[in-house]
Amino acid sequence: MRGRPTENVTRKLKYKLNFEDSIWHYDESKFPNGPYLVEIIDPEFDKIEKLYYKIERLKQPKYHENGRKKRTTKADKIALESAEKKYWAEHYRLFPGDRPKKRGRKPNR
Repeated sequence: MRGRPTENVTRKLKYKLNFEDSIWHYDESKFPNGPYLVEIIDPEFDKIEKLYYKIERLKQPKYHENGRKKRTTKADKIALESAEKKYWAEHYRLFPGDRPKKRGRKPNR
């Protein structure tokens, strides 16, 4: 096109860019400097990502209908501990270099 550009140009504020290994989410009203979320599509990391979101969901407090916070029960704590244990087992399987070093004396045989 030649000449002066049109003056009423509408800009998209929300859009996604799909690449072969990731999806980039943009929303100008949320974060104007770049993507606010990048989803990496890799089946190797699906399990650890699901476990992470489960831990975050379990950490959030629950509320009664009247708005008061529910008490954290022993079952909730056990569920959170088991999810964290599974998360770290998966993390150390994927990234063996992150495993903490064993400290102390070596056991006598």
